[in-house]
Amino acid sequence: MGTIKAFVDRQPALAGHLLYLLAAGVTLGGAWYLQIFGGLYPCELCLEQREPWYAGVTISLLVLALPFVLPMMQEWRWRGLVPNMGLLLWGMYKAADHIGVEHGWWSAGCTSIDTNAGPQTIEELMNGAATDTAVPCDAIQWEFLGITLAGYNFALQLALFVALGWLLSKALKARSND
Repeated sequence: MGTIKAFVDRQPALAGHLLYLLAAGVTLGGAWYLQIFGGLYPCELCLEQREPWYAGVTISLLVLALPFVLPMMQEWRWRGLVPNMGLLLWGMYKAADHIGVEHGWWSAGCTSIDTNAGPQTIEELMNGAATDTAVPCDAIQWEFLGITLAGYNFALQLALFVALGWLLSKALKARSND
């Protein structure tokens, strides 16, 4: 534990990007696992909730890779936390919107197509047989303790937003002390 604290104290911006990548990996990995192996097919709102995560992963990977090419970029790592925090706000908005649709507080006319289903044989493909399964956005496919996947996504993004804000403040404080 002391080693992690020392790392966070020494490199708060780097720790923020690594934390973002870890959270995104768990979230996106879990979503893909449940989609492929768990039989939970995403609706349009589910897929939209993944977009901020994908964009944030791209930013964090660029911020982590650029100093290897341009060493002067290492001191700019803290700047990559700002757009990631903005993406988390966007993600929380998307998750809150989905929660509202799931609970019937407002409506959204969207569905999803099960991309895992489809023609299983050449004959079905040639005959144009469709075995797609539409999933409405207001259908709760999974919940635990009364919280849906969109609710857990919102909570994780909120916690990560707070953590990145704290790490950003540490990075800015360290810069002002230099």
